Amino acid sequence: MRKNALTIILLVCWLVSYPGHSWAHFAADPDRKKVVKVVIDPGHGGQDPGKVRGSDNLLHEKDINLAIALKLGHYLEKNIKNIKIYYTRKSDIYRSLEKRVDMANKVNADYFISIHCNSNPNRGIYGTKTHIHSHRLERSKVLAQQIEHEFASRGGRKSRGIMSAYDRGYNLYVLQHAKMPGVLVETGFLTNPNEEKYLNSKQGQVYTASAIYRAFKEYLKGKYTLDASEFKIQIMATAKPVSTQSNVFQSLKHKVERVMVTEKVCRYKYMVGKCTEYSDAIKILNEVKKAGFKDAFIVKTR
Repeated sequence: MRKNALTIILLVCWLVSYPGHSWAHFAADPDRKKVVKVVIDPGHGGQDPGKVRGSDNLLHEKDINLAIALKLGHYLEKNIKNIKIYYTRKSDIYRSLEKRVDMANKVNADYFISIHCNSNPNRGIYGTKTHIHSHRLERSKVLAQQIEHEFASRGGRKSRGIMSAYDRGYNLYVLQHAKMPGVLVETGFLTNPNEEKYLNSKQGQVYTASAIYRAFKEYLKGKYTLDASEFKIQIMATAKPVSTQSNVFQSLKHKVERVMVTEKVCRYKYMVGKCTEYSDAIKILNEVKKAGFKDAFIVKTR
């Protein structure tokens, strides 16, 4: 009992001290006097085209990223007072990932927004997606949710949600090393003919930039709804799949969920439980460890 109480006390202290959980930063005063610094990062550039254009009359990803980024910066500067916009590039030049992040950190930016397009071997896949580093970074998470909300509700786009490094199974350098809340926005799939056409059009670029702008404006006003947190217990991970009905799990009373994360190598993670309260997750974790899974740990999945 004392151990559980100590765990909860430590958690509360961590939440209070952790910058990503500082709720006071959420409901920003629209009449604030503090200048908000935003770094906008158009992905790729120069000799790095990103996703190569599908035909000669279309644009490479790097050019679409830049067009949307410049429009976004214009909307922010025009409509939000006390804001300072920085760009990691404003023309077709190459910038390393390290230089992009270094710039954001050196100017002591308040927010980092990276603009990209997506791709997939399956040409039928389409939709937007916004990446963050961790679900524990609440300000990044809230901004990402607001962006996807604007894409879906006002932009009429299919939202594929938000993803953290845990969801992806790998880190994104610019999000991992930025010292401020950051998002990487995948504005659509250039491998999908319809989205490629849309993102190549001036109207598509305007709508995309304006959706991100509206999301950021509403975020600053504190007008958003934060999804409830969700916790699960990861009990193990394997390189090859193990059936959830395997005898390995027979000591568990909770249903086992297998999650596959694909990035060059397939990895299989095995979860139990689904809680909205951290205290409940602790109870399940203790049960799982008593059942023999000593290395189990709590993960925040939302």
